[in-house]
Amino acid sequence: MIDAFVLRKLVCEFSNLRGETLRQIHQSGQFCIYLIFQHATVRICVESGFTHVCLAEKEDFSNQNLSTFVTFARARLRNARLKDVRQVDLDRIVCFTFDKIDETGNKHEYELYVELFGSRSNLILVENGLVLDDFRSFVEKNNAYVLKPTKVNLLEERELKFEGNTMLSKYIVESIAGFSKLTAQEVLQRAFVDDKPLSSLNEKEKVALKLAIVSIIDDFEKSPCYVYEIDGKRFVFAYPLKTLGEPLSEYSSVSRAVDEAYNWNLRKTRMDRLRQKLLRVIDEQLKKQQRLLDTLLEELKECEKAEIYKRYGELLKYVSEKDRKGEQVLCVDWETNQTVVVPLMEGKNVKQSAQMYFERYKKLREKDQILRTRIQKLQNENQYLEQMRYTVEAAETLEDLEEIEEELAEVDLIQKSSIKREKTQKETKETQFRKFIYDGFTILVGKNNKQNEALIKKASDSDVWLHVQQSPGAHVVIRTEGRQVPEHVLLCAASIAVYYSKARYSSNVPVDYTLIKNVHKPKGSPPGMVLYTNYETVFVNPLDPESIKIFE
Repeated sequence: MIDAFVLRKLVCEFSNLRGETLRQIHQSGQFCIYLIFQHATVRICVESGFTHVCLAEKEDFSNQNLSTFVTFARARLRNARLKDVRQVDLDRIVCFTFDKIDETGNKHEYELYVELFGSRSNLILVENGLVLDDFRSFVEKNNAYVLKPTKVNLLEERELKFEGNTMLSKYIVESIAGFSKLTAQEVLQRAFVDDKPLSSLNEKEKVALKLAIVSIIDDFEKSPCYVYEIDGKRFVFAYPLKTLGEPLSEYSSVSRAVDEAYNWNLRKTRMDRLRQKLLRVIDEQLKKQQRLLDTLLEELKECEKAEIYKRYGELLKYVSEKDRKGEQVLCVDWETNQTVVVPLMEGKNVKQSAQMYFERYKKLREKDQILRTRIQKLQNENQYLEQMRYTVEAAETLEDLEEIEEELAEVDLIQKSSIKREKTQKETKETQFRKFIYDGFTILVGKNNKQNEALIKKASDSDVWLHVQQSPGAHVVIRTEGRQVPEHVLLCAASIAVYYSKARYSSNVPVDYTLIKNVHKPKGSPPGMVLYTNYETVFVNPLDPESIKIFE
């Protein structure tokens, strides 16, 4: 998420903390450590994919679960004075040096090293060059903590030789401190040089490469920091990258850039994980119910034999044992005047067989009714699950997905005890309907089944309700306030209903609309499922509300 150049700028911001007392150390989750100073808080995250260090706001630490390292670090560092903070060479390592006088009057100098190396990120507490403890248990205690710089630090020396037969991009990454693969690509682009073996570079290309590297260092020294999005994740850079085009934003405060990028990435990751979890639950339930539905449909086919059994019983009523031919009876069907062969039940005579056929008929008829009720219920549940699947796929925020998760728990598709989340002030806000204003009319759109139901409950009888016909999608309501809805407003709302439905990428989609007073929720039906009457239908294409700037 950050590189060594961003870390260098962060260390400059941390320098204002020199001389401050470390009041407390907190832990949030499994991988985040907070250093609480008198006038600032430093967050250290060693989770792979989110590794960073920056100034941050305090969080709610009431439910923290401390690791043994944090407990140990508290005992050694609490109330210590920050003597110095520095970056080790131009590497992704920052060192906080603390002075402390213990209860016996002995002076100690502790060094807290933060290594930001992806999955190998770690915090290491050192005294007198020996490891006291480390956060990830990667390092042996009491061993010497040794750092041996192996790369050229261009902030201290700018002499670089392009010698050997290594590929140019690999040489840049392996030889220059702080340079990543992306930075190597930036150097090549600025120098207009293709990636090639060092031995094939001419003098003109070597000069161009050196100038490109100098330009990056100059940008680093004079520029603010930049946030770019790469493959759906946000990264902070200390200089502009032409290989990535225009940045999402620029920041004068590096910590603010890192903090906001981290929180954005964290929320997106939570969203992605929760979305996958909910889709998995819904898909598994759909498969389970579809298997059951297929079984019931097969059983229903067997019930079609009921009329045959009834006919056999009726035919056997008018014959006797003398008409029997072994285990069957030749009967004349009085309706068709054709001879019908009726098999007798095993070990039964004609009258007994007739009675058993009537009994089978009765049982199959009863079973037919039960099966049809169960099948209808399953089809309704599958319709509900398909609607849920759409709302999960279309959810735009973490709050939307959390509402859906709670709904799935209410219908016992997810155990309530499995719902675990870290609430923030932003996340505890009530999720609002999508709201659009068009030609003086307010158009409200539900984001999930709970909101769809709330939308109907809060609407007036004269408001207009819209929904895509026979397709999962959002409920849409036009607030009329007693006014007649013009046709162009109705068509706009219908187009929005299509956009927020599974038919978003279709054309000429049918949308039903009626007054709210004609919309009813059947007793015992799943959330969001309604019946409606006295409706009319329009055919429209999907419309993204933002494309015509009608949103509020």
